[in-house]
Amino acid sequence: MAKKKRYVYRRVSGVSNHSNSRNKGRKSIKLFFYTALFVFFAFLIYFGGRKLMNFAYESDKIIVKDIEVVGTKNVTKTEIKELLPFKTGDNLLKINLSKAEDEIKRLKPELKNIIINRSWQKVKIKLYERTPEAFIMCGDAVFGIDFDDNPFPLRGFMSAAKVPKLFYRSDVERKKLLSFVKIFKPVCGDFLTDVSEIKFSNAGDIIFVTHDNTVVFWGDEEPDVLSHKFNRFQKIYADAMSKYKQIEYIDMTLYSFGRATVKPVRE
Repeated sequence: MAKKKRYVYRRVSGVSNHSNSRNKGRKSIKLFFYTALFVFFAFLIYFGGRKLMNFAYESDKIIVKDIEVVGTKNVTKTEIKELLPFKTGDNLLKINLSKAEDEIKRLKPELKNIIINRSWQKVKIKLYERTPEAFIMCGDAVFGIDFDDNPFPLRGFMSAAKVPKLFYRSDVERKKLLSFVKIFKPVCGDFLTDVSEIKFSNAGDIIFVTHDNTVVFWGDEEPDVLSHKFNRFQKIYADAMSKYKQIEYIDMTLYSFGRATVKPVRE
């Protein structure tokens, strides 16, 4: 009885090993087949794609037939087109749009941004011009500057903008004045159009000079009380203008102590 059990055990064990071997062989064949199939299709896609791209590059259908420039105010469409590293008739797929954007922004600092897109047989260029928030002097020339602290040459109607001119002795002072103008602009309404220049005094206080030559000793920035201080100044300024033909200065430096001084021009 014991021998019979051993005999049966050996036969079952032998069948199991044989079955496992056949399954492994089948899996290997399948793996080889799928691998070969994958390589075959990859080969077709690669060479087919290359042929398709070569066809697209050589096709006279996929070319630039029109270049559209939008968003121009002071910069002209012609000068933008002349700066492009491509032209009508070039293959639409070969042009490098990112490189063209970077190059034009480098050559045209008066542009805040430029976006170039391609569509069927057409390239569209969208310009975003900078707006001067103040004027500054670069040598003997007047430049515009915006809140990005980027100086740029004045173009077209930019020079007619009613913005103050900043006078400063260092880049640090320029940044501080720009920062002040940025927070002061929403508070003061149209008053900035009456200001011809903004600068620092030797003591580090901000000074305005209006177009009628009234000097305003403003003091420091004081952003927490800026709105209230300007409202008080506006009343003092309007009252002084109604009483005197011309005002020499208005001193707001002691506003935190409840004091403001008005000095009219002596006739």
